[in-house]
Parts: sequence; structure tokens; C-alpha cells
Amino acid sequence: MSAADVERLRRGSTAVATLGPVGTDAHAVADKLFSNVVLTESFAAAMTYGEQHDIYALVAAGFLERSEVDVVDSWVDLHFRSLDRMLLATIWESSTKTMCIATNTRRADTLDDVRRIAIHPATAVFARKYAPQASIRYVNAKPTAVEWADQGEVDACVGSLDVVQKAANLVVQEVFTPTMVWCLYQPRAWEERRVRDSGLAGPPRSGTLQ
Repeated sequence: MSAADVERLRRGSTAVATLGPVGTDAHAVADKLFSNVVLTESFAAAMTYGEQHDIYALVAAGFLERSEVDVVDSWVDLHFRSLDRMLLATIWESSTKTMCIATNTRRADTLDDVRRIAIHPATAVFARKYAPQASIRYVNAKPTAVEWADQGEVDACVGSLDVVQKAANLVVQEVFTPTMVWCLYQPRAWEERRVRDSGLAGPPRSGTLQ
């Protein structure tokens, strides 16, 4: 995303709500673009906060929330639920933070020894690739997966490398850097004001940013 793109977006708001806690990919992306980042417990909560506080909401297109047995939320469901409240301002693809699969040194010496792994649902492909024998515990953010593994609640996790490296009991087994598609939403009220005021109250909706 170019500096001109960022400056245009900031004419709408210098604040954005997105998924926390500190250390998520969403937090890292938002922090590069906006001076004020509000971290929420879910992407759905970020959308609600954005609407209520008249700021942007940043959502990963690949996000899933699930229980142990079923998907409970996804980007497409959130997008459709929010159509009357939030509009898609722009989308773009960028690299995530470097990720890794790591094991707790007290529970698993190698990936073959992993019996339980904590992951964010969107990273399930990496768990299946590197530890296909492991049962999966789902969490809503990768830092939580790292915390569970570090505390010994599970044998391993998929997390961001910088977060894993701060954990006392984890050793990195594999490293990878995928990409993610990001969706930036703006309150529908902005578009209504723009139409009413001839574009003076916020940027027009934009398309895909490169």
C-alpha cells in the first residue's frame, strides 16, 4: 500500500479497531497504518466498535472462529451480517508476520511427539502439514495458542515467531511466512455523509490496493 493510499484512508479516520491481543497479525498491520489502534476480543467486536465509535475496522479475510466441534463465525458471515452497518473501504494482500510451529520442551522433543496442538482456526493447514497426528485445540488468536503451549496445556502451537521467541518453554521447529488478504471497513454513515455533503466528510470507497 502506497503512502498516498494510507494518507487518503487517514482522511476518514486515524483510528482503527481490530483483533487483539498485542502480537496478532491484525495488530501489526493496523499499527503500520494508523496512529490509534483499538484491540478487541474478536473481529466481530472490532466491527461493532468501528460502527459505534465512527472509526475503521480491520478484518482478515481468512478469519475463522470455532469451538472444538464447529465453526461459529467466519469472514463471510461477518461481512454479510454487517452490510447494513459497515462498508468495505478497501482490500489488499500482504505478508503475515513470520509464523512457526513450536513445541513445549517438557512435553514433546519433536513434531512426531506432539499429541495436542493449539492453533487459530485459520492456521489449521500448518498443523495438518507438520503434526497431522495431533488433536487440535482452537483459540481465537495466535498469541493465546503460544500461551497455552508455553504453559504446558498443549504440546505445541502455531504462532508468530516473535511471540514464540519470548516464551520460556518453547522451541521453534518450522518457520514459514504466508500472505493474508486484509479487509478494511468503514461505517456506512461515512458514505451517507459523503453523498449528502459532496465528499467533504470522509474518503469515497476505494477499490483494491496494491
